[in-house]
Amino acid sequence: MYYAPYDTPCVPKTWNISDDLGQIEYVFSDKTGTLTQNIMEFQKCSIHGVAYGEGITEAQRGAAVREGKADVYDPQELNEKCKRQMINTMERTFKNRYLQPKKVTLVAPKLAEDMADRDGVQRGRIIAFFRALALCHTVLADRPEPTTDPYLLNYKAESPDEAALVSAARDAGFPFINKSKDTVDIEVMGQIERYTLLKVLEFNSTRKRMSVIVRAPDGRLVLYCKGADSVIYARLAKDHDQVLREQTSKDMEMFANNGLRTLCIAYRELDEEEYLGWVRLYDNATSAVENRDEEIDKANEMIEHSLRILGATALEDKLQEGVPEAIEMLHKAGIKLWILTGEF
Repeated sequence: MYYAPYDTPCVPKTWNISDDLGQIEYVFSDKTGTLTQNIMEFQKCSIHGVAYGEGITEAQRGAAVREGKADVYDPQELNEKCKRQMINTMERTFKNRYLQPKKVTLVAPKLAEDMADRDGVQRGRIIAFFRALALCHTVLADRPEPTTDPYLLNYKAESPDEAALVSAARDAGFPFINKSKDTVDIEVMGQIERYTLLKVLEFNSTRKRMSVIVRAPDGRLVLYCKGADSVIYARLAKDHDQVLREQTSKDMEMFANNGLRTLCIAYRELDEEEYLGWVRLYDNATSAVENRDEEIDKANEMIEHSLRILGATALEDKLQEGVPEAIEMLHKAGIKLWILTGEF
């Protein structure tokens, strides 16, 4: 055992370690932050049943190596070529002042082509999907150089997942620009839109979802929700398009099999009377003295229903350096590795 960066070998203090190591049959490990870097990259997405993303994940590369097809994948060259093609198509379609080309992780030339097709039905679906990502979050926008580079926009988030989703929306042409107490400013393919932020129904490990309720510039009330597929699917409208349900589920299963973390994105429009009746219940729940959390959850359940799918996102949590080689070495030694996650 040797660690090259520090030029440090392993120095055993007792030979009993070798005997103990030979008895190990199973290793149980945490995943996020232990095997992975906890750095999220938005790799793929599904929008109204159409999958986008040409990126090759570490899981796919590992599978290729096991099958002896490692030479087929040249991810760096493929990514750069597709990325240039995608950005060029987008630049011809609209001006994205906030684009950070070096940070683009969603490489999808087909997405750019569909966005450029002004007569295609998919264009409107893509806009609705990324608009949801730009609005449904608790991220804060940061301009590190407001005078010298006013369009350099970074995001501060409670989790790397949130930052990755909003950053991907920014680079796709839907930047979240600013948030005040009551408003959210975003750009949609070069056009500024201001939404009134009415309520944020926050994420927690029990709910496995978060929602925002906003008033759109045209006066409509819209609830956007993102969360685990099982949670979102349980709250879909009864008359939801069955084909779209099944296709989105298949896409998320494909993403998960490629080692990606998935989220389902959905929405519903609210009418004025329903919202006003619900907000009274919600305000009463937030001011409750006893069983406050339970009362808030009950109120949330009363508005988070009859959802309609916009699509799904797929993020990759990069493995730490040397992890694949270490796992392979354990496998050759007859040691089985079990990964424990907190997602179930």
